[in-house]
Amino acid sequence: MKTPYDADTVSTVRVINSGNDDRSDYYNLIKADDDLAIRNVQDMRLIVRDAETNGSVNQQQTYTTFRVHANGEIILPKIGAIKVAGLNRNQAASAIQKAYEAKELNAPLIDVRIANAYIVLLGEVAKQGKYIIDREDYELIDLLGDAGGVTPIANRKMVRIFRGDRANPEIIMVNLNDYSFLKDPKLKLRAKDVVYIEPRRVAASSQSFQAYSTFIQLGLVVINTGLIIYNLTR
Repeated sequence: MKTPYDADTVSTVRVINSGNDDRSDYYNLIKADDDLAIRNVQDMRLIVRDAETNGSVNQQQTYTTFRVHANGEIILPKIGAIKVAGLNRNQAASAIQKAYEAKELNAPLIDVRIANAYIVLLGEVAKQGKYIIDREDYELIDLLGDAGGVTPIANRKMVRIFRGDRANPEIIMVNLNDYSFLKDPKLKLRAKDVVYIEPRRVAASSQSFQAYSTFIQLGLVVINTGLIIYNLTR
């Protein structure tokens, strides 16, 4: 994942091809085609459809997923359509809770997650993969913590975040060794961000040398085996 701006290090945070939204209060807002995972912490029967319960609902753990339609609405049991596009998950939870309170005797306690708001983490970390954004203040340091930290050969001075249009992304380069990066609002992660941590160049060169060395050793073994067979059959 190379870029025209590659280097071994960067001073704190450097942004290339910056997007227009630099607000420090940025949230991952709900939009059409998002999947919202919703539960009522007090009583899941309010949210879970009857066919899904089968008498064995775990009231504290079960979420039911609803797709946000093109008009920005979701259709929920008992209350019908409710507009959620343009809201963050806490605002959506509040709106859904108020709608249920208007029709239910027992006030619900609604929790909402955007089930398909994820980040892709690649490179020198203990656990690569997709990570779901489950809160608004999910930052780079939280992601690295969830991934078990970086590996010993990671280049901590050059972490890249690719954001926005994949054809022409905003590129954020971070030096993890300069702890002032913790205060940068750009590092509040957004849905579909790709975070890449490359190996140190010395480590990468060493790995390449080891690969070539292994290949050469295998070649020598083949040659020696051939010579032995040739001498035995003379």
